[in-house]
Amino acid sequence: MLRIKLTLAVLLSVVPAAATSLKAQVPEDLAQPKPFRAFRIASTDPKHHNADSRPIAPGATLELGRIEGQGRITHIWFTIAAKSEDHLRQLVLRIYWDGAEKPAVEAPLGDFFGLGFGRYVEYRSAPIAIGGVKALNCYWPMPFAKGARLTMTNEGTEPVHSCYFNIDYRLDDQPAAEMRYFHTQYRQAFPVAKGADYPILETAGRGHFVGTFLSVMANSDGWWGEGNDKFYVDGAEKPTIEGTGSEDYFCGAWDFQHAFWNSYNGVPLYTNAELGGEKRGILNTCYRWHILDPVPFTRSLRLTIEHGRSGPNDDRSPLRNHYASVAYYYVDHAEGDGPAMPTYPDRVPHLLPLPAAVPAASR
Repeated sequence: MLRIKLTLAVLLSVVPAAATSLKAQVPEDLAQPKPFRAFRIASTDPKHHNADSRPIAPGATLELGRIEGQGRITHIWFTIAAKSEDHLRQLVLRIYWDGAEKPAVEAPLGDFFGLGFGRYVEYRSAPIAIGGVKALNCYWPMPFAKGARLTMTNEGTEPVHSCYFNIDYRLDDQPAAEMRYFHTQYRQAFPVAKGADYPILETAGRGHFVGTFLSVMANSDGWWGEGNDKFYVDGAEKPTIEGTGSEDYFCGAWDFQHAFWNSYNGVPLYTNAELGGEKRGILNTCYRWHILDPVPFTRSLRLTIEHGRSGPNDDRSPLRNHYASVAYYYVDHAEGDGPAMPTYPDRVPHLLPLPAAVPAASR
């Protein structure tokens, strides 16, 4: 009898939490009137047959669509059929807000969707979900005041035979009181610089930071994840927020051990087991979404991460590793403020040759 009572008590204590978790998937205001009109841009066959895709020739830019008015993009879906196995790196997604000349979103298609090294990996998170073999889904809210323009550029030498897309958006009945535009910054360092933290984001304005995607290719044996994340808010000389290690920032521990993914953090690609551990040549991709814990700023924000053998020394022997990243944030200006996008050949990291003096065991 005592065991039955204890079991019942445990179940009752768990049910409210589980119910709350399930309830959170459906907004409480779902039944309320919606002050907007819903629309979609899609690759639908204009002749209403089944040729529901667009080709993209080598070097060409496909205009996915234009939107006029005030509203927001609510969902983006792509799937690609291409001869090149590296099309996730060769295709560049760009989004322009309110007639700006410089895109606010500019990133290789794969990196934008948390797929580093041009590899498809199925995973599920709150704003990004990859599934159904090669279905790319994005749910980041992307508001605009006057309109939006979306393009896809093929920087490869092979044609993309089929680019399928659905871009769901809404136009609002009333203007927003204050606008924050969705931005990304793609950055890379092949390899990272000696004596300096790797920069993930540098921006000015008023806004808030909402996510990091990081890809690491190891040029040396050993665990790469001892570097602290550092947020410098509004021009602070010392970190306003500082963590305890890279794997800790991505909400894992003890070198992750295996691939995993959750709503707000994960490591979708983890090739350590294939190479026998923390070895030269491993590929790791990590994401950390600051959806429940955004980082606000009123003047500027700088985010960096250490990459040294022992944390803050920012060095590694015999060779430093390759890093690439995408920062996701909202800011009060429509114009993009990230660095220039490297060309496709420069976006492909290659293992650095080992010095001749390195013992065979470390190669």
